[in-house]
Amino acid sequence: MRLTIHLPDDLARLLKQAALNEGKSMSALTAETLDFYFRDRRRRALGLKVLERAGKAQVDPKALEALEEGRRELDRP
Repeated sequence: MRLTIHLPDDLARLLKQAALNEGKSMSALTAETLDFYFRDRRRRALGLKVLERAGKAQVDPKALEALEEGRRELDRP
C-alpha cells in the first residue's frame, strides 16, 4: 500500500540518516518502526490487563498465563 506522510524536517533528517546507516529504504524503516509501535501498544495494553487482574496483593496464575499467551500471539507474524 502506498501512503504519503508529512514529517517535520528534523524527523525526516533523522529517518533518512537512520535508513542510510542501516542500509534500508526510508519506506522499509518507517514500516518497521510502525510495526514496532503497534506491537508495543498491544503489549502495554496486555500488561495493563494483567495488572487489573492481578490486584494489589497477589497475582492470579491465570493473569500470568494470559500475559504469556498474549506475548506469544504478538510475536506471531
